[in-house]
Amino acid sequence: LIKAARKLLPETGCSGLNLRQVAVKAGVNLGMFHYHFKTKDEFLRHVLQEFYEEFFRHLQLEAAHHATPMENLRAALLLFATFARDNRQLLFALLRDAMNGEEVVQDFLRANLHRHVEILMRLIRECQTQGQLRELPPVNALVTLIVSSNLPSIISEGVRRAHPWPGKKNVNAMLETQLLSDAALAARIGFLLGEAQ
Repeated sequence: LIKAARKLLPETGCSGLNLRQVAVKAGVNLGMFHYHFKTKDEFLRHVLQEFYEEFFRHLQLEAAHHATPMENLRAALLLFATFARDNRQLLFALLRDAMNGEEVVQDFLRANLHRHVEILMRLIRECQTQGQLRELPPVNALVTLIVSSNLPSIISEGVRRAHPWPGKKNVNAMLETQLLSDAALAARIGFLLGEAQ
């Protein structure tokens, strides 16, 4: 059931997820869903939390195993940007749900958002203390780094979902190569961190 929901959520979001579709995709009786999870909200909480925990485990590793705070910050930002790119359909759907007042998504964000923010804030402070990152209030630095490294993935998903227009294929191809490739992500993060090419 969880695997099936994770395949459907990028297109449906939480608000549009149909439990019958989940059961059909999973090849199980709808009663199995009710036996294991009781309510749709409980099921969604479980699916979202499992998804987040996978990301968070990787973030904790990347943020701690390099030689310097700057290397840890670069690795954490690159992991975050890669995660946003690879999961942009789901993140777009969850952002839409949150802005539309979907309570399960809002509760999920309230419960988890601070966790990765705390790791990144610690790395930013460490880099600033060692003179490896420009002085800027840490919250401002965090927003600048996160938005600049991740927003292009969300925007590209919005473009993908937009109604067709002349040249849309060319725009999508340009976004993929110039904004979303591994090289583009690494270059953008290097630029944000003030690294010379």
